[in-house]
Amino acid sequence: MKPFLIWLGFIAVVFGVFTVVAVALHETSQVFVVVDASNRMSAEENRIVRELGRIDERDDAEFALATVSDTRNGTGLVHRWQSSLRWEGAALFGPCSFTAIDSFAETSEADERILITTSNSCDTAALIGWEIILLD
Repeated sequence: MKPFLIWLGFIAVVFGVFTVVAVALHETSQVFVVVDASNRMSAEENRIVRELGRIDERDDAEFALATVSDTRNGTGLVHRWQSSLRWEGAALFGPCSFTAIDSFAETSEADERILITTSNSCDTAALIGWEIILLD
């Protein structure tokens, strides 16, 4: 019985060390989330919060969050890279425009880019490499 317990202890230590090394070496991915803040999104506040919660459930990711609409209003960085998405609400008004979306430094830094919008908002064809989440 004693050799079995020694063997079991050895295996537990080996797997414990492997787990610690694997967790330490696992890289965190950066996810940049942009919310369309145009007036067409004003009725979608609850769905925005739900979708951000779903995205926030990812392990080993850090998030940056921004809003965009017409470049004269509603465009801004909500927060830079952090471990969770923090939506404090935003003014959802004005015409739709994604022209300012590339002005954020996070756009080029991110491993993954996500836009939350509706199908009747702006044309998203120019956003190559973005995951588009439609709230309708």
